Amino acid sequence: MAENKALYRRWRPQVFADLVGQHHVKQTILNAIKAGQPSHAYLFAGPRGTGKTSMARLLAKAVNCLDQKEGEPCDKCANCVALANGQMMDVIEIDAASHTGVDDVRNLIEKVGFSPAIGKYKVYVIDEVHMLSKSAFNALLKTLEEPPAHAIFVLATTEVHKLLPTVVSRCQYFDFHYLSYEEVAEQLKKIIQQEKIAISDDALQIIVSNSEGSLRDALSILEQAMSFSDGKIDQRILKDLLGIVDTKLVEDLTQAVLDKNTLKAIALINEIYFKGFDINQLGKVWLNYLRELLMIKLGNDDLVRRSVDEKKIMQGQAQKISVNGLVNLLQSLVGSMNSYKVASLPQLALELVVAKSCYADVPSTPIVEPKKPDETKVSPPIAPAPVVAVVPPPPKVFPQSVLTTAKLAEIKQVLIESVSLASPSVGAVLKTSQMAVKDGKLQIKVPSKFLQETLDKPSNRILLAQCLVQVGAEGVEAECAVEAAPDAVNEVAGVFGIM
Repeated sequence: MAENKALYRRWRPQVFADLVGQHHVKQTILNAIKAGQPSHAYLFAGPRGTGKTSMARLLAKAVNCLDQKEGEPCDKCANCVALANGQMMDVIEIDAASHTGVDDVRNLIEKVGFSPAIGKYKVYVIDEVHMLSKSAFNALLKTLEEPPAHAIFVLATTEVHKLLPTVVSRCQYFDFHYLSYEEVAEQLKKIIQQEKIAISDDALQIIVSNSEGSLRDALSILEQAMSFSDGKIDQRILKDLLGIVDTKLVEDLTQAVLDKNTLKAIALINEIYFKGFDINQLGKVWLNYLRELLMIKLGNDDLVRRSVDEKKIMQGQAQKISVNGLVNLLQSLVGSMNSYKVASLPQLALELVVAKSCYADVPSTPIVEPKKPDETKVSPPIAPAPVVAVVPPPPKVFPQSVLTTAKLAEIKQVLIESVSLASPSVGAVLKTSQMAVKDGKLQIKVPSKFLQETLDKPSNRILLAQCLVQVGAEGVEAECAVEAAPDAVNEVAGVFGIM
């Protein structure tokens, strides 16, 4: 029978020494049990899979053990064996998610007064207690405040903020934390060795990273991988199973952005996208990576759940960017998260983030509007000064870039993305246009007179000139021409709402 149990059930701790993490909770409860003074009510709050239910069962086992030593249950007496097999009558586990009503709580309260059948204490474990209704909480309050001497209540929840303050104040409150990367990895290695599971180190790292500090989640992923593989579990199996983006790709993407290598960064995004990965998932993975990079930059390495080798790489990357640079990159990425589902090209949102970051330091020509005269002040007339002939200085000549067909092919996509960042509507026009090189000039062919007039607006011509500077085409003149293409007219006209 034991072999048919899930891994997390087979490896549920049977004594306090086997419990991974939560030392602050474990030591406090052990001291209370050794002193023979357990509290009448406990509140365990924290994320899923961090040991709340396991701690509650260990507490119930320890207070009812017939041969307890230093607070630890012996795990051999009749009471310990009965509890381990789920046959202990004096330990009652209730799922509040399916027993939310006041009648359920009243039924429980009526039975609290009865003495334990075989143990010293009756222990009531109420899981997901935040799911109880307000009337059910009110019915429970009096019993929590003055329970019988033989009753112990253990309330467990993942959302402590939903509990009434009057309930929290009647319990000893313990906050359960996520397990560290090292704690999860060490326990997994122990289980893998005992269960004789063949798994590579890289695959183990992937499981630990994706467990997010929850040992139960780590064991669930491991068990899935065992069912999925025919032999040794490797990183390929885990990536296929979980649909995750390779950390190495995210490292390379970040490095390309830090090196201002726009072409490589955009190529990596498209490589990941065309491999079939969800672009939204890539955005989340990269966002988490950059957040952890920021934590390292700020000196909070303990908040980064990565292997030692991965941390070394990230520490090197953190030295190449300022805090402000990282914050701007994160803000740009967060701002693009809503664009994935609405964009016709899902990868475009990330490509724009890359372009914006890589060209953030390229100076652009500011648009200076002429100052309006102050009409409130009237100056007295001034006698005209004698006219002196002034010879104007020769015009300043800026070095011009030579635009070739090869150069245009190289900068075209980045130019469109740069324009789209500043003006999505103008960027939409460029996407449907045809670009060519004519007499060293950039010729933009659009399908209608309306779109030509749009691009020829002074503000849009200035924007285009600025973006050409950003992509390394200083001084290149752009001209717009009409070349009929009815389908493109309809497509772009929709952008401007004129259909």
